[in-house]
Amino acid sequence: MDITAPTDSLLKQLVEGCVSLKRQSQKSFYEHFYGYAYAVCNRYISREEEVLEVVNDGFVKIFREMERFQLRYDSYEASLKAWIRRIFINTAIDHLRKKQLSMVTLPTETEEQIHLPAVEPTGLSAIAHKELLAMIRKLSPAYGLVFNLYVIDGYTHEEIAAMLKISVGSSKSNLSKARANLQKMLAEELNRNQKNEGERIRL
Repeated sequence: MDITAPTDSLLKQLVEGCVSLKRQSQKSFYEHFYGYAYAVCNRYISREEEVLEVVNDGFVKIFREMERFQLRYDSYEASLKAWIRRIFINTAIDHLRKKQLSMVTLPTETEEQIHLPAVEPTGLSAIAHKELLAMIRKLSPAYGLVFNLYVIDGYTHEEIAAMLKISVGSSKSNLSKARANLQKMLAEELNRNQKNEGERIRL
């Protein structure tokens, strides 16, 4: 089945084929959603070989649980992406937990109001997605995990606490510290670019 530009009806056929354990359907599903799956896992896992391991483990779970998929949005693909995203996120968390990653920080009941600085056109015209991802991956695993879950994937602190088995206060504390670290990295990046720009002008 060619799903280069899939319609909802084609995706529905594909899912039905996966439920029936048709290898070609599984292959097509894997190829179509691999890039999306990799992007999700790459935000949570820093080492390339581990990202690939988590991606493959996630697809195994998806094929095993495909019959549980339910349409939640008007778009079939949007529903699929939301469903598989949660599976890949949970698979990444399980992977980190197996590495005995400590998710707990000193609890706090109020989140510090730390905001990422706005990027002005001067110096750095924009922080490229690749550069921002690199900065997030420099965070400690616990900070990066909560930042990804809250800021990028839209989970609440209550949901994150339940997923990671930590307190709501710890989730808020990890997020505040992640933002503070990113704020520092962004400021350093802006300073480097402004300095380089000044040197080029003098030349």
